[in-house]
Amino acid sequence: MKNKDHDFKIIKFEELNWKQIEKLDRNKTIFFLPISPMEEHGPHLPIGTDYLIIRDAATDAIKFLNKKRPDMTFILLPSNPVGYCKFSTDFPGSISVSGKTVRDIVYSVGSSLANHGFKYLIICTYHMAIAHLKGIYSAMRKLESKHSMKVCEPWGPFYYSNQIEKSEPKLGFDTKKEVHAGFRETSLMKYQYPYLVDESYKNLQSIYRDLNSPRVLGKTFKQLGLNEGYIGSPARADADYGRWFFGLTVNVFVKTTLDLYDGKKIPELPKHIINATRLLFWQ
Repeated sequence: MKNKDHDFKIIKFEELNWKQIEKLDRNKTIFFLPISPMEEHGPHLPIGTDYLIIRDAATDAIKFLNKKRPDMTFILLPSNPVGYCKFSTDFPGSISVSGKTVRDIVYSVGSSLANHGFKYLIICTYHMAIAHLKGIYSAMRKLESKHSMKVCEPWGPFYYSNQIEKSEPKLGFDTKKEVHAGFRETSLMKYQYPYLVDESYKNLQSIYRDLNSPRVLGKTFKQLGLNEGYIGSPARADADYGRWFFGLTVNVFVKTTLDLYDGKKIPELPKHIINATRLLFWQ
């Protein structure tokens, strides 16, 4: 299946029949799997915030890739509304599954494709919980070892590095503290889905917690005193920053996808995050 008439069309997996899938060139087809949970994002953002952002980022990345590499085929798999978010389940709307479930879903999707000769899979997630990433990366290693599949998850390595802070506009405050439903995500949603952002965000006070501290391990947001379900300063949200941040996300996906296909070295999670996934028991 060639992309000559797909420059501006996203090929959706669920819209193909099996004969169309069978005709795909195994050496030139890359699948994108969006996966992020339904999770509360404060009183001002929808529970599908991570899900909506990553679905749209994957979609836009494919649009750019269609233009850059018209000789290839990029396919968007159905988005999976699942992930580990137990720390926020004391709010209605959060649906958490175990890291093992995340692992099994990602592996099952990847192995089903690999069993028919497909070689490339991009895991797309905006949810950066360690237990969630543990599931994804465990599945990736298994797909690589058992099926020789080339798999990557672009956002985690970028998010946990200092690359965002190096390139973002000067703001006058530390955006690394904007952990959950704060400035960054509220800005993203103001840009992408302004009609889903409750106006109450303008009056929310800044709240910060260090989620990397051993003292918070195993505790839920409410147990940490985060009774509104956000960490950061949503009142500072700016749609222009959201536009920039969304574009950055898309660029990361485009570059990492092409690097994976071209056999270049792919960024890895920082060592302290890798160690955290190894030390963390399955939850």
